[in-house]
Amino acid sequence: MKRALLLSAALMLAIVPAACGQAGETAETPDTVVQVAGADGAATDPQDMSTADMPRFLLVDTETLKADVRFEEAIFSLAPAIAADLIEDANGRIEAMQEDADTYKDADPEYFRPYGLKIDWRLTGAAGTLAGLEGFIFTFTGGAHGNYMTDARIYDTQTGERMRAGDLFANRAAAASAFAPIVFEGIAEAKVQRSGSPDSRDTFLGEAKDALGDLDVLSGEISLIASTETDKLGGIVLHFAPYEIGSYAEGAYHVTLPQAGFHDLLKPEYADLFAGDPADIQRFGD
Repeated sequence: MKRALLLSAALMLAIVPAACGQAGETAETPDTVVQVAGADGAATDPQDMSTADMPRFLLVDTETLKADVRFEEAIFSLAPAIAADLIEDANGRIEAMQEDADTYKDADPEYFRPYGLKIDWRLTGAAGTLAGLEGFIFTFTGGAHGNYMTDARIYDTQTGERMRAGDLFANRAAAASAFAPIVFEGIAEAKVQRSGSPDSRDTFLGEAKDALGDLDVLSGEISLIASTETDKLGGIVLHFAPYEIGSYAEGAYHVTLPQAGFHDLLKPEYADLFAGDPADIQRFGD
């Protein structure tokens, strides 16, 4: 797929005045806002933009797709490549859904319903050269209900490159093995709290083990979380989407691992960035 382009921030504000807080105004949107020339008439690549010029939101309102993408302002204080990566990813999702929706409408116009996409990105923790971000992604493609997930990422704030959670640890395999029983217990406890059935803990624990099996628990969606201590990280958060470890009705699960439980497993260059307890933050969908 070709790289998706984006609207300049100024052009977006001009097209969608209601998004700027002007209540009562009707936004007039073009057929698509995904691939548009910048103010100088040239196509805009987010990797070539400064964070000041990057859009804080992307909107699409066509006959086949309604999309709304938002980026928390704090993200733009990080390396420009990080915001650019998120924008490119969002544009890629928009483009793919637009193409799929157009194809579906042409093939079955009688039953077609407009697709929907909503993405919200926020910074959940940053210290030194590390930043953790969470993106809530909701999609609707004409079925009985929409679906949602958390896209969790860890970035190197010096290079702007995306990292794997395993990169934080001196021995990834040892860390994954140490985390597995803690993650299973965390899932079981979350299910107990959500269901109000403490007597079912053993059943929930077995379900968690069956769902994840021998998978490396560090290979999933993982983000960093801020600490109760200033300019530190308090732990990591593992995210499980609906259907991944339970029914859709159960919703998503988030398992927080406090840094005190794995601090000794961190690489030396990251150990000083973790301290204190995980901060209490509200997540999308909570």
